[in-house]
Amino acid sequence: MGNVLLCTGKYAQKPYHFENICVNVYCVEELCYLLSANPFMIDAGIMDKELARWLDKECGLVELSHQLLSLFNKGIQPGIFVDTILDYVNYNSAKEREQIREALTGSAGLSEYARQKLQGDYLIKNGRYQMAISEYDRILLELPEAERELRATIYHNMGVAYGNLFQFESAAKYFKRAYDISGQETSGIQYLVAVRRQLSEGAYISFIADNGQYYELSLKVEKLFEAARGQFEATRESRMLSALKIYKEEGNAASYYEEMDKIIGGLKEGYRECVSV
Repeated sequence: MGNVLLCTGKYAQKPYHFENICVNVYCVEELCYLLSANPFMIDAGIMDKELARWLDKECGLVELSHQLLSLFNKGIQPGIFVDTILDYVNYNSAKEREQIREALTGSAGLSEYARQKLQGDYLIKNGRYQMAISEYDRILLELPEAERELRATIYHNMGVAYGNLFQFESAAKYFKRAYDISGQETSGIQYLVAVRRQLSEGAYISFIADNGQYYELSLKVEKLFEAARGQFEATRESRMLSALKIYKEEGNAASYYEEMDKIIGGLKEGYRECVSV
């Protein structure tokens, strides 16, 4: 059983909005969780006087707000600003606080572009694929040509985002760009996966025949597809589809279409979340 965390302050009527990752927080515990889980956010941009005022006005944390506002006159670093919040709430264990400091130290050596990429990675992790693509596009417009390794990683992640949006043609384009730059097998395999998912079986076989350089990778792709089929058979979704098949075979059209509408409705709602900006 985890530790019980006593709430500090009150739940806000109006949230504080982090525009760069499109996240609202409604209490100081949510703020602490967000900062602890994503240390990459801890930069100069986090030191916002409006955040301090929000903690006072919406959360009733007058003392914490005054402590934060007083820091702006002392030329302190963002890490101290965040530490002040975490200390006040007593949110983290000593070990967790040390992990945050290590993450900050590690990211301190990153270029600004690499730090910005972490923001896009966060959006992918949380299913905000369209927003992640927009973030990566913005980075690529400014990224120097010499940053080849970072560029390849961004291309790969854009392929991941497009793939999750079922836009396999675009996914294939970016995976191929990543593979051409880095030669990483993972990007090459994902490129073929995206190609395979947008083509008929016959067209895909012809593609591999015409592009012999991908033959060895294509064998690994087939192993992945075979493993995925086996894993899917054990899922709840697979059992639902089997039940739908029975409804259809028995002529139970009402149940078939009712369940199908529920499945499609859920998929549509999930997709809208992914493409929202």
